[in-house]
Amino acid sequence: MVTVFIAYVLFIMIKYGVQKSISESYYALPEKQNFLFVLFTWLFAFPAMILGNSWLMFFAGGGIVFVGANAATRKHPTRAIHLLGAISGMLLGGIAMIIQYHMWYMTAGVLALMPVTYFLDKKHFMWWWETLTIIAISITIAISIF
Repeated sequence: MVTVFIAYVLFIMIKYGVQKSISESYYALPEKQNFLFVLFTWLFAFPAMILGNSWLMFFAGGGIVFVGANAATRKHPTRAIHLLGAISGMLLGGIAMIIQYHMWYMTAGVLALMPVTYFLDKKHFMWWWETLTIIAISITIAISIF
């Protein structure tokens, strides 16, 4: 799960640079490689749903599954489902860290770093916020397992 995230994000950053959001990396990839975005989201989300051992994390992972299934964000109906999945995935993941894992400080850390990332890099703010959220969720799940 974490390996997939690190590999994908580093691959995109090195090959195509930091995008406006992780979802925008779908369009940075050549058309024949768009499946890599779907693969990335699913290989992160499905393990999170299982390893999270939490009903909130299960639905958070489900939201991210919808992100991958509706990767073409520049099309009208697909964009709405994609955004709903992304927002619910991050929001439910944050709530799970507070309520079910009792690691409120992980969510607080992400929220505290949001304005910092915005002021440091307004153009790529969403990329960094998504990255911080995924890292926090990954650390939380790892701590809960071990």
